[in-house]
Amino acid sequence: MALSRRSFVAYALGAGLALDVGDVVVTPRTASAADTPLPPELLAGQALSSSTVRLIWTAVAGAETYRVYRDDVLLVEQPGTLLEDTGLTATTTYRYEVTTVIAGVESARSAPVDVLTQRADPTTVPTAPTNLKASSLTSSGVKLSWTKSTSVAKITGYRILRGAVGAPVESLVQIATTDGGTSYTASKLFANRAYQFAVRAVDVAGHVGPAATIAVTTKTSSDTSAPSAVSNSSVVVRRYSDSRLDTTWGSSSSSDVAGYQVYRNNVLIATVEEPLRKTYSDNGLTPSTSYTYRIAAVDSAGNVSALTSGRAGSTPAAGTVLVTRGPYVVQTDGTSARVLWWTNLATDSTVDFGVGSFTESVYDPTPRLQHAMLLGGLAPGTEYVYQVRSGNATLAGNRFTTAPAPGTAFTFAAVGDYGGGSGQETSLANLIAASPAQFVQTLGDNVYPDAQDPDPEHFYSDFDNRFYKQYGPVIRTRTLYPANGNKEYYGDGAAARNLWSPNNQRWYSYDWGDAHVLVVDSEQPLTAGSAQRAFIAADLGAATAAWKICVVHRPPYSSTTSSSSSSTVLSGLVPLLDQYGVKLCLSGNSHNYERSYPLRAGAVDPAGVTYVVSGGGGNGLNQFTMSQPFWSAYRSARFEYVQCSVSPTELVLNAYSDTGELFDTTTLTQ
Repeated sequence: MALSRRSFVAYALGAGLALDVGDVVVTPRTASAADTPLPPELLAGQALSSSTVRLIWTAVAGAETYRVYRDDVLLVEQPGTLLEDTGLTATTTYRYEVTTVIAGVESARSAPVDVLTQRADPTTVPTAPTNLKASSLTSSGVKLSWTKSTSVAKITGYRILRGAVGAPVESLVQIATTDGGTSYTASKLFANRAYQFAVRAVDVAGHVGPAATIAVTTKTSSDTSAPSAVSNSSVVVRRYSDSRLDTTWGSSSSSDVAGYQVYRNNVLIATVEEPLRKTYSDNGLTPSTSYTYRIAAVDSAGNVSALTSGRAGSTPAAGTVLVTRGPYVVQTDGTSARVLWWTNLATDSTVDFGVGSFTESVYDPTPRLQHAMLLGGLAPGTEYVYQVRSGNATLAGNRFTTAPAPGTAFTFAAVGDYGGGSGQETSLANLIAASPAQFVQTLGDNVYPDAQDPDPEHFYSDFDNRFYKQYGPVIRTRTLYPANGNKEYYGDGAAARNLWSPNNQRWYSYDWGDAHVLVVDSEQPLTAGSAQRAFIAADLGAATAAWKICVVHRPPYSSTTSSSSSSTVLSGLVPLLDQYGVKLCLSGNSHNYERSYPLRAGAVDPAGVTYVVSGGGGNGLNQFTMSQPFWSAYRSARFEYVQCSVSPTELVLNAYSDTGELFDTTTLTQ
């Protein structure tokens, strides 16, 4: 019987043979008895919510299926190594085990994992905003204002939607999300056009409330001058699949541009209106075909600029699999790591890995767009090389380092408020990629403006254009640990689906060498009796690492403005940091850099907590508008990131600008 290449690989692994696949020598793990399969070496579980648990386990060579048991009852039999168990009860512990099935023979069960589901979020949806009004109407803009909604959960912002008058709210296009304010100025509108606007509240429990709507018609314009053309060099065409090309372009230098026309082979196919992204995904194309795209700017009065000179792109052959995002590494500890990547077509997953060369391989036959493979049995403090394979796509040249044991010095990078797609973001990402950092801890607001990722199979989103594009080289070679900011709550859970944080993906902790890192969610309750506060107290109370480090998006100490210090974090979190001996607290939100003196109970104390704001990751800067307070040791409104070097006795903080300048340094000691 003839076997396909993939079938032969699976057959050989199942037979316990060493296999040379190109430049990869795969030596599978073998059972102690020829007729008895091995169970998965490692099973990991986390509660994503009050009703969903995610399970992932290490693949077993030759496995045909896996059987998942919940509380000793068979839950499902499937070929893949990833499962989300839904419909569960809040605050309930479930025990899971997994077995391997080969040729109808079932292995012993894996070591069990117990997972406690989260508390249920409030179920009440925010009310609709009231008193929605329009003012300051011009030919290209209008100011909207409203009375705030009420909600059981904290309201984190308001979505602004726009479309044709009379259209249902569900068909309107989202153009912005406010940061909780109750006004929004819509600009760069077309003159003499009727618009319908809608405003909806968003809360931190994931609810979007009902809409308040209003119709306005902009004034006429007498402008007859064409806007400046888009730069030819700014137009980029990327291939996604055999039927889709993505085109991006830069802004016209004219201030009155209201949209951009997209031409394919000199035929107008779309108009992308401001403030939507300067991207267009062209679906339904023919495989192995070249297309040329040209862009023109259109101003508010309808005047059209000259077209760009044209940028060509070609679709690949039919059925070509491409790695479109990643690979990237998350949730690494001393003995395991998770490798994630995305492909343009749903296909199987393989990771080849090893120390210095590929000596092991894990395989999942389940067709997926987003791939996730758990690597187990790793050695602490060790660099591994890896490559991912899906269908006919292979992407090599990747590496990561496992968490070292205490006593081993290491370096990590911290960056916040970076995902805006600027040149400074790219410069900082390149600096981090060239640094000795073993992992990257983000400080929130990872993708601007709203962290949405609508239908990545068909649309090039901000995650592609403002995160994966810039930080691809970083997260292919070191572990990513993200923190939530307010922007993460604007995207309907897209940040969690992309970034895969531990625990419930809101707050969590991890150990790396002599550091214990606690990641707090400033958007979630920190008050007495809240689930997060209970977690923080228990976590810090149990931590024994030499250095306790806290990460929280909103800073308790920021002198950007008189209101930039978070009163919620100051009252709900800072006393716990003092109580449990935390030495460093890293934050973002304020788009600048600021370092405090060590503080305890608001006073300078050499044994206290050093607070660092590192929110200059690339999405604009906030200038300091108040006098430097007594607690502020150094501050600068510049694009930057922080490099933290940890040893058993010292923690060295180095702040680097986007040009690579070391502009601030301090050393914390025990």
